[in-house]
Amino acid sequence: MKRGTYRARAVVLNSIDYGESDRILTFYTLEKGKLSGIAKGARRSRKRFVGNLDPLSHINIIYFHNDKSDLVRIEDASLIDAFSILKTDIERLTDGCYLLELTSELTREGQPLPAAYHSLVAFLKLLEAGAGDEALRFFEIKLLDQSGYLPHLTGCLSCRTTGEGERLYFSSAKGGLVCRACSSGITGLIPVSPATAALLAMAARLEPEKLGRLKPGPAFLDESERLLYDFIKFQ
Repeated sequence: MKRGTYRARAVVLNSIDYGESDRILTFYTLEKGKLSGIAKGARRSRKRFVGNLDPLSHINIIYFHNDKSDLVRIEDASLIDAFSILKTDIERLTDGCYLLELTSELTREGQPLPAAYHSLVAFLKLLEAGAGDEALRFFEIKLLDQSGYLPHLTGCLSCRTTGEGERLYFSSAKGGLVCRACSSGITGLIPVSPATAALLAMAARLEPEKLGRLKPGPAFLDESERLLYDFIKFQ
């Protein structure tokens, strides 16, 4: 990124106090991906930064990049959406913060992934509207896809059988599904039905708005949570 002043749309991922009056932020932008910056005097500001730099805030931001520093200098910020309803419910707030943390962990500094930005904003809106645990699973699989970590979910990795009508197993170490015949000797396997695997594979391709209309059953929620938790932890 060249030296200069930039404008961007961003979601604040993290914000910590620094010194007596400053704040250091990590935020995810549409234009430049994940960035870190310092907002000088933010804790004393009564105009520029009041309520605009908290985690979960969706903002328009102006920042200056100096190629001699790893931190950009945040000049101004204005709210697009504070997700204030999301912040009033502890369970939804916890889910929202999880989306922020996962985005931070699975993306690299300065690597633009516009699809990841749009997904983050869209799924925060779904959570604010009352979406359940299925939204978390759908966000996880989409972010894994967008960040280049999507596991193999269409048939057995070894023999390529589709697994129709039989139980499949997921291996985080192998990066995908294996059938019963090919599972011998592989440790840490997680049982998963073909229906759950197929829905996860489809969710990686669908837009968040369409995913918001899906209401999968308990079996999917249980299997997908165990599978994705193990895979994300492995990565």
